[in-house]
Amino acid sequence: MEILVNRYWPPVYAYLRARGQTRNSAAEQTQAFFVEVVFGRDLFRRADRRRGRLRSLLLASLKNYRRDQGRRRAVRGSDLTIPLEQLAREDAKLGASTDGRVDLPFERRWAMGVLEEAMRRCEAHFRAGGRAGHWELFEARVLTPAISGNEQTPLAELAGPAGFNSATLAAAAVQVVTRRIHALLREVVAETLEEGADVDAELAEVRRYLSA
Repeated sequence: MEILVNRYWPPVYAYLRARGQTRNSAAEQTQAFFVEVVFGRDLFRRADRRRGRLRSLLLASLKNYRRDQGRRRAVRGSDLTIPLEQLAREDAKLGASTDGRVDLPFERRWAMGVLEEAMRRCEAHFRAGGRAGHWELFEARVLTPAISGNEQTPLAELAGPAGFNSATLAAAAVQVVTRRIHALLREVVAETLEEGADVDAELAEVRRYLSA
C-alpha cells in the first residue's frame, strides 16, 4: 500500500495543480482524496486488473471526487502526509503546456514515476553488486546532461574517476546500465498489469507521455 501511495500521489497532485489550484490547495485535496476515497473506500484493494488500468480507475475516481466536492476543505488525521520539500520538487516537474489535454499532467507524472522507480532500482542494483562506478558513470554521462540541458562530458574524461581504464570500457558500461534500465522499465510496468497483458503497449504509453 505504501508503494502504491508513493507512486500515485504525485500524478494526482500534478493533475490538481494543472487545474489551477495553488500548492497548498492541491496538497490538501490530494490528501483528502487519498483519505476519503483511496483509503476510505479501499480503492487499491478493490481494484480489478481485468477491468482496466489502476491509474485509469484512480483518475476517474479523482474526477468524480472533485465533482462531488462542493467546496475545498482541509482533512485532518490523514494517513498521507506530503512533506513541503516534496511539493517543491513536484512543482518543478510540471510541464508548461498540456495542449488542451486535461488528463496529460496526470498521465505524464505517472510515466515519470515509472521511470523514476526503474532508475531507483537500477542504481540499487549496481551499488549492491559492487559496481557503483557503472551507475556513477551513467549518471554523469547521461542523466546529468539530460536534466541540465548541457552537453555530454567526453567519456575519456569520465572513465578514470568512475574506475574505467579507457573510453571504450566506459562506453560499454553505459550500455550495460542502459540495457538494465530498459529491463527494469518493463518490470515496473508489468507490475501494474494483469498476467498476459501487453507490456509493450504500456511501455509505449510511458514513452509517449514522457515525450509529451
